[in-house]
Amino acid sequence: MVQKGRQLGRKLGFPTANVPLADYVAPTFGVYATRTRLADGRELPGVANVGVNPTTGQVEPRLEVWLFDFDEDIYGETIETDLVAFLRPEEKFPSIEAMVDQIRIDARRARDMLGAW
Repeated sequence: MVQKGRQLGRKLGFPTANVPLADYVAPTFGVYATRTRLADGRELPGVANVGVNPTTGQVEPRLEVWLFDFDEDIYGETIETDLVAFLRPEEKFPSIEAMVDQIRIDARRARDMLGAW
C-alpha cells in the first residue's frame, strides 16, 4: 500500500510512491527499472530504489518507485511493482545534487530498457 513519505522526491522533481517492505522478502538494495500495476489495472514504467536512503537520512527499508509521466494521487492504494532489471546498488552520495544527477542517469537507462519514451 502506498504511504506518504517525506516528499523529498517531489521537491527534487522525482515524486515517488513509497511502499514499506514490511514482511516482504527484500531484494538486493539498489535501483531497478520497473513496471507497476495500479489498482485500476494500468501498467506504468518507472525507476525505483529499494533500500534505506543513505544520502537523505536513513529510513525503514522501502520501495520508492518513480512512475514516469504520471501525476495522480495514489496514497492508500495497493500497487504491484515488478523489478524488471537491476541497474546499480544503493549508495550514499556526497550531496543531494550528485544524487539527483545519478537519478537522471538511472531514469534514462530505465526508460531505454523499458521503451518508455
